[in-house]
Amino acid sequence: MQRHWSLVFLLTILNLTTCALAEPAHDYGALPLIDARADYQGAMADQVAYLVEQGETLSVDEVQSLISANPVVLTHPETSVLTNGINSGAIWLVANIFNPTDDPILRRVSVGTGWLERVDFVLTTEGQLPQHFVSGDRIALGHRSIAKRIPSADYPFPPGETRLLLRVETADPMVVPLYFSSIAVSHSREQSEAIFYSFVYGVMFALSAYNLMLFAGLRKRRYLFYSLYTSSFVAVAASYNGIGMALLWPDAVGWQQWAPPLFMLCFVSSGLAFATSFLKTRRYRPWLHKTIQTIGVAYFALFGVFFALDEQGLALQLAFLVVQVFTVLMLYMGVSSWMGGNQSARYFMLGTLASVIGASVTALTVNGMITYSQLGYYAVDIGMVVDAMLLMLALADLARKNKVARVTAERTAQIDLLTGLNNRRGFLPVAESLWSLATRKDSKMCVAMIDIDHFKNINDQYGHAVGDRILKKIADELDKSRRKSDLLARWGGEEFTLLLPETDEAEALKVAERFRHNIEQLVVNDCGRMIRCTISVGVASRHAQHVTLEHAISKADEELYQAKIQGRNQISTGRTSDAA
Repeated sequence: MQRHWSLVFLLTILNLTTCALAEPAHDYGALPLIDARADYQGAMADQVAYLVEQGETLSVDEVQSLISANPVVLTHPETSVLTNGINSGAIWLVANIFNPTDDPILRRVSVGTGWLERVDFVLTTEGQLPQHFVSGDRIALGHRSIAKRIPSADYPFPPGETRLLLRVETADPMVVPLYFSSIAVSHSREQSEAIFYSFVYGVMFALSAYNLMLFAGLRKRRYLFYSLYTSSFVAVAASYNGIGMALLWPDAVGWQQWAPPLFMLCFVSSGLAFATSFLKTRRYRPWLHKTIQTIGVAYFALFGVFFALDEQGLALQLAFLVVQVFTVLMLYMGVSSWMGGNQSARYFMLGTLASVIGASVTALTVNGMITYSQLGYYAVDIGMVVDAMLLMLALADLARKNKVARVTAERTAQIDLLTGLNNRRGFLPVAESLWSLATRKDSKMCVAMIDIDHFKNINDQYGHAVGDRILKKIADELDKSRRKSDLLARWGGEEFTLLLPETDEAEALKVAERFRHNIEQLVVNDCGRMIRCTISVGVASRHAQHVTLEHAISKADEELYQAKIQGRNQISTGRTSDAA
């Protein structure tokens, strides 16, 4: 037993001594190892390690030395997308790529974020010169290793191990969705993004163009502000995701650095201008209107200072801060306006809520406060589409209510408020149309003028309140006595007019007699006093092609005068002619 333990002890010492004397193969073993044959469909930052630059910029050799001397300087991400907040400096992503085959394997390494300022891909293989690829917003599109909006590097990984060192620098939110895939998978991913952005930008541009046309036609500033609001969001998104630089300003590197905060200024300003115009804050909340104006002026001033000092990071922080203030103000205005009785504001409130939720989810995602997901990353775009469509509904609802109010006002202007009948303004356009139709068809038509006999005496004896009651009762009786096709209106005072389409003189006299008889039988009870009234009627018929409605009404009025001269409570008739 003693010899057995002695043998075990001797073998252990021998094994430890051998390990201590042996030369290490190389330092690659301390790093994550990626199989070059892998074709990752999604982001895979959790398959690499990273370190954050502290102070001065590190060279590739310095990073290599740091890793060799102390591998614990590396941090291993727990999520597939690395996020590190705004103005967080530069980071290095490091991994070993192993190709176990005898042939090179072509793979594309890319970072799926369009706003990164500079991305350096360095690939080192033992016995070969390092390969260096550059990309990012600080480099003109044509000077990048691959002229794409997304930083990318295509590399045929040779047999054996290759070290990947990837440096990312930006003043914007540090979001690094690292992709390692075949060219085909990369193209498929880019096509999916293109479809999504085409839908988002298509919807926003369509709404913007439609409202611009509405502004051109209606001259309502809220349509112009809404158009600027939607188009400026597209400008913000396009400047951030690299589409703007790829399509519109491929060589304007300086402009690309300042375009995002500047377009965010335009987005906030136009959004607040639309909100104040739509909700009429200048009239209903002047203090809020002045506060919003003050915020806008202060933002412009600070942005100008940061631009003069070339402090892009501070300008971005200010922009994100103002966007947060903007969303709070928009939500507050929507809620308060809705609570104040503006029903159209409910769409405004819901739309703003959608954009606030979307922007918040994206902000939390890119700042690493919630787990990265494609839905979270694109939440701001989805929220803005919902917001834009709901705001369009708000504008449509407001336009509908304005139209209803206008039609109601026009209709009210055509209605006699006491009797509920048409007044002259409501009667004449319809009567003119019917008269013109009768003239073209050479059909029969008559006009009657009706007057309440001795109505002035009723007012003098019983008072105007009773007179109004009697006038209303007579109007109701006339309205019940007319035929459905007849057009009745209060002409003024105690006079009424009646247009009788497709009616000859004999039939018009029958209608007029029915009116006279029904009014004669009408009794109005005023506190026990029985009040009776009679009417006189003048009728004129159309007997010539060129007789106008005005001429016919004038003739009927003459006949009404004759009926009164002859003793009232009767009907007088006459014909109109060209010579009359």
